[in-house]
Amino acid sequence: MFTLMDVRNIAVQIEQNGEETYRRAAGQARDPELARILSWMADEEKNHGVLFTTIIPDRTPTTEQAELEAMGRSLLQDIVRNQTFSLEQQRLGKATSLEDLLLQSIEFETDTIGFYEFLAGFLDDPEAIIQLNGIIEQERGHVRQFEQMRIEAKRRSAAFSPDER
Repeated sequence: MFTLMDVRNIAVQIEQNGEETYRRAAGQARDPELARILSWMADEEKNHGVLFTTIIPDRTPTTEQAELEAMGRSLLQDIVRNQTFSLEQQRLGKATSLEDLLLQSIEFETDTIGFYEFLAGFLDDPEAIIQLNGIIEQERGHVRQFEQMRIEAKRRSAAFSPDER
């Protein structure tokens, strides 16, 4: 029903939505360190969107397939046009700690993985499935990266006694 191009375009849109949300939240953040991290996250989303644009299918669809793909594409674009899943600009901009910010980012990446896994069920091209699984693995990498940042932040925080803060 859906093609690799459809999934690619959706992935690009989701990454663009995430980038825009992170950038707006960075502009609203009161803490300069949180604003810096939000800007970094926006840059990461932008880079991933660019990466996804390099995915090009290796087949040319028939006329009938092209018509079906156009319908599927329209449906999916309506679904994800403004979708940021659990990533909310207002909530991000009001984050008061790195922990809160990272938890929100992990939740967003996890939601994105779930959505991509849902889309995989609509693919019938084995190559497209392999490429979508690559995208899913990229998103899992984001989760691991944010979790590592949480661990490092907790470690730094634990290194100071209450009297030294």
